[in-house]
Amino acid sequence: MKSMIGEKQLAKMDIAGIGLSVACAAHCLLAPVLLSAIPLAGIEFIGHEAVESGMIAAVAVLAGFTFINGYRIHQRVGHFVFGMMGLAIFLFVRPAVSESLEPFATLFGGTAFVVGHFLNWKWSRGKTCQRT
Repeated sequence: MKSMIGEKQLAKMDIAGIGLSVACAAHCLLAPVLLSAIPLAGIEFIGHEAVESGMIAAVAVLAGFTFINGYRIHQRVGHFVFGMMGLAIFLFVRPAVSESLEPFATLFGGTAFVVGHFLNWKWSRGKTCQRT
């Protein structure tokens, strides 16, 4: 299979995916702690559920695109396992656990996405990338 993007672009997208996953996890972990300071800073929108849902959607879409293109280069599936695990945690585990366990679920979900992007980046490095 041929990748739709080049190796350098894929590497940049994996790095962006790692950053976005970390930002999402940081947002989810810090928002409850900073809830009292958010109105003072004038950034109330950060605490809204829509922002959280948007971040999870952005993480999932970016991961899906980079993971598929990475697979076309390196033909390995391990990164998909971590991506699906992270998505399952964000969509099913986090909403089901108590508020005291939600930060742990967030940490595990974000970490799963980061590991998936790291594996994709590592396995794609140095592989010849053919364009269609």
